[in-house]
Amino acid sequence: MIASQGNNNQDVAAPESSSPPRLCYRMAETGPPLLKAVLEKRGWCPYIEDESPYWNLWWRGSRFRISEYSSCRPWQRLNHFPKTALITRKDCLFRTLKTMRGIYGAVFDFVPQTFLLPNDYVRFIRVYAEEEEKGEKGVWICKPADLSRGRKIFVFRDLQDLTYDCNAILQRYIPNPMLISGYKFDLRCYVLVRSYDPLNIYLYDEGLTRFATSPYDITSLKNRYSHLTNTSINKFSPTLLSEKDQVGQGCKWNLAKFQQYCAANDLPFARIWQRIKAIVILTLLPVAAEVRSAADGCFELYGFDILLDDALRPWLLEVNMSPALSVDSEVDVEVKEPLLSDVIALLELSVKDAQRAKQYSDLQDALNASKTRRKPESPPPPSTLPAPIGQPPATTSNRSPFPQQVGGFRKIFPFNDVTAKANMMKQGTMRHIIQEVKRKWAL
Repeated sequence: MIASQGNNNQDVAAPESSSPPRLCYRMAETGPPLLKAVLEKRGWCPYIEDESPYWNLWWRGSRFRISEYSSCRPWQRLNHFPKTALITRKDCLFRTLKTMRGIYGAVFDFVPQTFLLPNDYVRFIRVYAEEEEKGEKGVWICKPADLSRGRKIFVFRDLQDLTYDCNAILQRYIPNPMLISGYKFDLRCYVLVRSYDPLNIYLYDEGLTRFATSPYDITSLKNRYSHLTNTSINKFSPTLLSEKDQVGQGCKWNLAKFQQYCAANDLPFARIWQRIKAIVILTLLPVAAEVRSAADGCFELYGFDILLDDALRPWLLEVNMSPALSVDSEVDVEVKEPLLSDVIALLELSVKDAQRAKQYSDLQDALNASKTRRKPESPPPPSTLPAPIGQPPATTSNRSPFPQQVGGFRKIFPFNDVTAKANMMKQGTMRHIIQEVKRKWAL
């Protein structure tokens, strides 16, 4: 465990002109303390506004502006791509996947039946009335479209209990989840997209198994601790620290412990994991079609939330743009500290990038100073300098291939020669890729 997770900018000096350049991260003071600690353990220093001459990594929870994407230099990284709201807003995610299902068929049947409120309210009422007339009234779950951490989520059976005051999604509740010792759970899977053009997807070997803290009871829909697995909710449960049969104390396992549980109970974890890979790839494909012109310096860490039913079928619940990096337990440290270290390693930044950033900053200072002089000094030869402002970053044609594995991150796309070739083409490749996904995982 990293001893200190709360280093302030004042604790680590910014790079000075007299010292060798160091990689520099830019992050708000409210940024994840664990990430700051991981970076500083690797020798990085924090960027200080109006003091530091350069930065190499800009990490923040919200999206960047268009101008910030366009000005990203080859020695810099931004932790978001543009247009990823296509899958990170709940309503956009299900609208996107509904469109994909309409075009490509049942291979996209990995989300529960969904209605977008208020637009689909009449359609939902029609389905609800038909089921009520047959005496088969189902259970539904309502979620605000753009809130996280389980806020304003509720489960209901009677229409009179449906209330909402914002755009929301209404989903058929999966009434038969896989249970461990009677407790509901979901899986938080970490996915990193290093590039959308061409698409390169990594899935992390570790993750979180997040438990509800009350036994599952479909007859008690008001008990949030029985039906919701969000840690931000269950950490307030009165039974959080009690022993819960095989689950134990708390509300989290790492993914390795779930894998051990599957092995001990003759459950096919490998098959489950393969299907999760397919879900991740199919979910990200439509984003790749929209994010073709993003700077090479962009990357994205997603949190995919997967629920298993009692037939071991995985269902996609949501995709998180900025998965929580807070530390509430030892399990969080075990999973997130090496996760973040491997994320930084995948960015492929080195001391040379710090030197290029420093050199570029010095050049800009010299150019700005020359404007105030009567006889400007000649700048250093262009061959010794980084690319000037306005020149586009390196293109996909001269970029080195991304590695197959870095730490716990394993590349899951492209996964064979056919998808690699299709991935490099600009048009008419989506159907070929989906066919390969179906063939590989027998979907």
